[in-house]
Amino acid sequence: MSTLIVLVILTNISSIYLAKRALTQASEAAVQRGVRNLDLQTYYQSDYNFWQFAWNLTGEGETDPGIPIDCQKGRDDALSAMEKWMQLSESKETANGRENLEDIRVNRVECDGYQLSISTSADVRLPFLLPFINLDYVEISTTVASIAQRRITTNYYGIDIG
Repeated sequence: MSTLIVLVILTNISSIYLAKRALTQASEAAVQRGVRNLDLQTYYQSDYNFWQFAWNLTGEGETDPGIPIDCQKGRDDALSAMEKWMQLSESKETANGRENLEDIRVNRVECDGYQLSISTSADVRLPFLLPFINLDYVEISTTVASIAQRRITTNYYGIDIG
């Protein structure tokens, strides 16, 4: 009997783990989709000329804060990606822990111009109900953030130095 109880508890824990992994992966995909929106005005606002190039070579010039994100478009894209994922998880063609996720919520989407983050939560329906615990749902949540970075290169201002 104790073996059966342990097996049921481990199955419930595995179900929670798979659901948490699925929610985290969906949140990561949504953030990655949102962070790809470049804020062109901020990106091109610096004037790069010979003097700025020389100043940057001395190490005294501006530092690279990252690639600026258009926060409104990024937020809209992230929410759209989560909405599509929620629709997919409601359909019958589900896998990877999505089938026991219910009431998926986007709690917060934040953007500071260089980083986009999203907080999501959901209820996980447990496959087995233990009579002495009386627990059939568990709430899980995740927060994911991403920044867009420039690739390190040896091509400075169009001059390939090796």
